Amino acid sequence: MPPALELPTTLAYARGAYTATARLGEHADPAQLILDTGSSTLVVRPHAYRAERDGLLAATPWVQEIRYGGGAWAGPVLKSRLAFGHGHHARAIDDALFACCETDDALFQGADGLWGLAYRDLDPAWDVSPLLVQQGHAPPLSWPWPYEQGHALDLTRFQDFLRHQPRTHLKPAFTALEEEGVVRNRFALATSRAVVHVTHGDPSVAALQADPLNRGALVLGGGTEQQHLYRGSFQDVRVVHDLYYNANLRAVRVSGGNPIPVPPLDTSRVAAMGSNAMLDTGCSYLALEAGTYAAVMAALAAHDPRFPDLVARAQQAIVRGEGLPNDAVDPRHWPDLNFILEAPSGGNSELRVPASHYWQHNAHRPGQCLCLLAAPLPHFTGQSLLGLPLFAGRYAIFDRSGGSGLGTVRFATARSSMT
Repeated sequence: MPPALELPTTLAYARGAYTATARLGEHADPAQLILDTGSSTLVVRPHAYRAERDGLLAATPWVQEIRYGGGAWAGPVLKSRLAFGHGHHARAIDDALFACCETDDALFQGADGLWGLAYRDLDPAWDVSPLLVQQGHAPPLSWPWPYEQGHALDLTRFQDFLRHQPRTHLKPAFTALEEEGVVRNRFALATSRAVVHVTHGDPSVAALQADPLNRGALVLGGGTEQQHLYRGSFQDVRVVHDLYYNANLRAVRVSGGNPIPVPPLDTSRVAAMGSNAMLDTGCSYLALEAGTYAAVMAALAAHDPRFPDLVARAQQAIVRGEGLPNDAVDPRHWPDLNFILEAPSGGNSELRVPASHYWQHNAHRPGQCLCLLAAPLPHFTGQSLLGLPLFAGRYAIFDRSGGSGLGTVRFATARSSMT
């Protein structure tokens, strides 16, 4: 098994998620892909990957239509070369499956696509070859794309159409890398912040990349041996379901207060959602289950009656694409949040999120602060999304081979020298 491959990551492109560079096809077209543990599909936009000139491309009869909390896309599934790194550090497979789609800029922000790092059941595809035969397409393949371009496609109607086609699950790219012996069955992420740090005007991508607070690392196949990326001991969280990286969130403690119990996911929703919490690097927020969110707001009000109103104002500003002035919120006066999660031993692991990680200053714009504490998203009833504020300042190992076979996510403090 080759040694781990360490890749730089950045907030400079997606602004609210980390990206790493992948290279696709015969010409190694570079693409900045969002690293998302809340999904499994690898998707790239055609401005970054030029499928029409890729001599290694193999078309398939499959189509994907994927929905996230913030949008959706549809496009053909292709097979070609996927590579990371350079020179003797390079890793590649020649039969990676990925989608190529047109979509509006808002879905991936400034990124070229997304790399879902979760499990197989989140990578569905539909076989449209029977329909293409009826329509006279020969061979009956989804590339070149026989439908409207993705940005003009009525995705609701297209979703209904696909549901009548044969369904399969693709092998996600990370699973393929592991099964072909390119990397071990684990990866690690070192992160600094949850959203991009901006100190002046309209900075270039290069200027944002140069800011140490916007940098991190992805280690394919790596873990505890990357000692230059972390310090101290690890706190381990049990993966209780492999739909996502599902965790059992037992309680939330606001500063030194009593733990707020978090209800388990209703049994009727376990098959669809896995558990009451998801460890999601594709989410910029801590989006808490409704009852938990209300209890946390009440605990914040006990610290200072003005706090819930500031959160509400910040959330209203985000809807307008804005934040609050930096001087409206001093995180030093706000309590830390402590998330109590089930450990592999059956005990608890408690992960502290400082207020400066859920109130981020100079976020997206200079002089602007964003509140990254949120109520539940509409399609995640009963589930908390523990996004980048939980990961900020940490080195997290997603070990998919440990324990019961579902794996463990291990958290240590990131070294500031990693940047």
